[in-house]
Amino acid sequence: MASPYDRYGDPDDYFANTRMSFGDHLDELRRHLLRAIGWLAIGMVIAFCFGGSLLAMITGPIKKELGIYRKARVEQARKDLGENRGELAAMNTKTRFVTLLIPRSALRDALAGKPIGDYVWEPDPTNDPSAALPEGTIAVTEEDTVQLPVSIKNPSLMGIEINQSLTHLNGDDQLTTLSIQEPAIVYIKVCLVAGIIFASPFIFWEIWSFVGTGLYPHERGYVYGSLPFAIGLFLGGVLLCQFIVMPLTIKALLSFNAWFELKPDPRLNEWLSFAIIMPLIFGISFQTPLVMILIEKLGVLDLETIRKQRGLVWFAMLLGSAVVTPTVDLTFLMLWLPMGLLFELGLILIGWRRRADLDIEAPDRNEVVGV
Repeated sequence: MASPYDRYGDPDDYFANTRMSFGDHLDELRRHLLRAIGWLAIGMVIAFCFGGSLLAMITGPIKKELGIYRKARVEQARKDLGENRGELAAMNTKTRFVTLLIPRSALRDALAGKPIGDYVWEPDPTNDPSAALPEGTIAVTEEDTVQLPVSIKNPSLMGIEINQSLTHLNGDDQLTTLSIQEPAIVYIKVCLVAGIIFASPFIFWEIWSFVGTGLYPHERGYVYGSLPFAIGLFLGGVLLCQFIVMPLTIKALLSFNAWFELKPDPRLNEWLSFAIIMPLIFGISFQTPLVMILIEKLGVLDLETIRKQRGLVWFAMLLGSAVVTPTVDLTFLMLWLPMGLLFELGLILIGWRRRADLDIEAPDRNEVVGV
């Protein structure tokens, strides 16, 4: 005899309205995927409006550190000259005499204490008949000049002082490009990644919303409750990397150039690729407690097993942090220690959740059927 539940469904089945067919899941995936792409497009539009400021914010730390690095080298060169040591001190000897051409009228004005005019060479009409003198200038020929032999007593010191003025003009404290299209490509790349970050709360929402359709109603509360936590961890990792880790990493990398006495010439595209990937790595790595909760909830590992392997997990995170960070100094601790603390937080959260699941009020014995 067929059960009446076959036709009408079990009225006590709590999950009767939560089941979806495979086609329904595909439709749901397509809907959330299109929404996520839409949010990404909106984020990129916003990023394009502030692309210049974003690019300046990303390149600001390395430009600042390059300026500090150049200044430190100049101060060290001055110190070496003062103590008469190093290659610069060896080259700091009087140069050969060179001939200077000085207009006679300019020399007379200088000796008389009068203002010196703006002198230019008289144009040669045979080369350029239409050439005209700039307004306010005085034309001279070689016959109107006095030849003076001059030697530089301290050429190294003079070069250091002149270099101070030419550093910014020569672009020594700036990033370089090897092609004219490189800045445009980098700008688009920065706006794309910034758009992902700007739209990350909404993209996370669409991902979790799709996952939530495959969960039972009592499980969706866990998903929606963890969403703000996931967004906060991601943005926290990005901000930590951008404003604390990156300046320390740049200092460490430049220290190797100083150690080997090399001139750093960072490229815009290479630096931006590194500066963009690192914050994303930090943001994803900060999802450690949520990944732990998911692994435990899926039954891949239980709490006791994770606790027994605590030392191995810390060591694995140490190796991972050392691999993804580019220096061999202690900057990898900026990733390893937060990940370790988040791992311990994940253990605490799993323990709390399990205790909450076990904290079920026992029914009164008089209410138990059949007793």
